Amino acid sequence: MISKFFLGLFLTISAAEAFAEDVNILYVDRAADPYYAPRLSYAGTYNGTRQSAFLGAELGLRDAKIIGRASSKTFHLNHFTIPAGVSALGAVSEALKSEGDAAIILDLPPQDIVDLAKTEGEIPLFNIRERSDALRVKTCHSNIFHVAPSDAMISDALAQYLKLMNWNSVLMLSGDVANDDILSQSFERAANKFGLTIVGHRKFVAGNDPRQREQNNVNLLTGGVDYDVIFVADEIGDFSKVLPYRTFSPRPVIGAAGLRAIAWHAYWERNGAPQLNRRFFKANSHLMTEESWAAWVAVSTIVDAAVHNEQSGGSMVKQILDSKTAIELYKGYPGSYRDWDHQLRQSILLGTTDAVVALAPVEGALHERNNLDTLGYDAPEFHCDQ
Repeated sequence: MISKFFLGLFLTISAAEAFAEDVNILYVDRAADPYYAPRLSYAGTYNGTRQSAFLGAELGLRDAKIIGRASSKTFHLNHFTIPAGVSALGAVSEALKSEGDAAIILDLPPQDIVDLAKTEGEIPLFNIRERSDALRVKTCHSNIFHVAPSDAMISDALAQYLKLMNWNSVLMLSGDVANDDILSQSFERAANKFGLTIVGHRKFVAGNDPRQREQNNVNLLTGGVDYDVIFVADEIGDFSKVLPYRTFSPRPVIGAAGLRAIAWHAYWERNGAPQLNRRFFKANSHLMTEESWAAWVAVSTIVDAAVHNEQSGGSMVKQILDSKTAIELYKGYPGSYRDWDHQLRQSILLGTTDAVVALAPVEGALHERNNLDTLGYDAPEFHCDQ
């Protein structure tokens, strides 16, 4: 396995190659990744399988050909799958040695991303799916950029909308997996930030075991307290899908079901989004997902940085962090990357399965520099563990 020193050397060499006529983009995923495994409910019903985001990167490459014809760049996309049981660090270093890529898109679990963040180099790496705030704390001084919105951004978007609608009291429900606790804590932070009141926090268990009726009966879980809305944290999704329309009081449900805060929606009808969605559907015969959209954005970021590098002579990482570099996201606000956590600034769509209801930042959510920084951790409140 190649040492971190040599991997850093490869990354630096590859960054220099970004100025060449050919710009190679490496898309990295992992074999047997649990994120893409078939998901079954507690009752054995099929919950579906997530689709690979590589198709979004392919659409980004096709769009890049238009820019390539107007510049001296030719863009290439390579797909590399890390074998099961092989470290991301060693596998990516081997791939770089053979491909000489200018940028890497990471469709990987959090630990792989953390391992790659320990390298030193000038080649940008893009996280397109993992939302953990802890991940951003651990990678903030690296060359990793986060296209996927963070948990804090998702929670803040929901809290902003509740405040706008004057739904100030919230009953929280959360499951028994670790990430449910993390999502609950994230929303509690957002509620405090925007002046909402958590009137109760109750734990649920998916299933129909009569011995656990206090935790699996919707009426019992949602009764005995007054509230405007229910927030549910449910990573698995078994309980939340049967929650709307069954609550003790007729109240909206948000979070894992009902109204959700998401990075992209196939039915977003403004800002050029229908054209992007149609192009994706025409090419792939299915709807564009959040992950596919993030992969498309990553390619767009790389293309824009490569073209500007040719003009400015700076490194691609520095070019991406340039506050003057705006990225078209088809969500109303132009995107850019924060220098403190390398998170993509972006608006968040609030919608049901079939429609987008609102866009965050909502009206009245203001920031002294950029209203998008009302979503997620702002510079003064962010800390770095690296």
